[in-house]
Amino acid sequence: MWAQLGTVRFELIETPESVRQRDKWDYVEHRVLDEKSHLQKMGKSLQELTLKIKLSTAFGSDPQKLLSVIYENAEREEPLPFILGDGTIIGKYVIEEVVKEWKRTDNKGRLLSVELEIKLKEWN
Repeated sequence: MWAQLGTVRFELIETPESVRQRDKWDYVEHRVLDEKSHLQKMGKSLQELTLKIKLSTAFGSDPQKLLSVIYENAEREEPLPFILGDGTIIGKYVIEEVVKEWKRTDNKGRLLSVELEIKLKEWN
């Protein structure tokens, strides 16, 4: 197993093509009459992760089944533990967005290959 998000297990063949991490520090700008504005630090924003993954029957998996599990986890609207295969706990995240691009279907419209972008936001 490469990693697990809630009940979704990403096996080695389904590892993300990329994982983008976004860390951000927030500041508020206070405008002052006849002077330059002043910045006030507000703290660190919640971390965001974006996983880009390809699912395909060619990898021996069932893309539709795995998609269903991902959507079930998202619909629960609960924080999910994100754990790497070596046991490292990255943290708790919610699924904020799923973007899917169908790449291949069979002659009955069943999904054979799909590319996903799963956006996660840190739960604090």
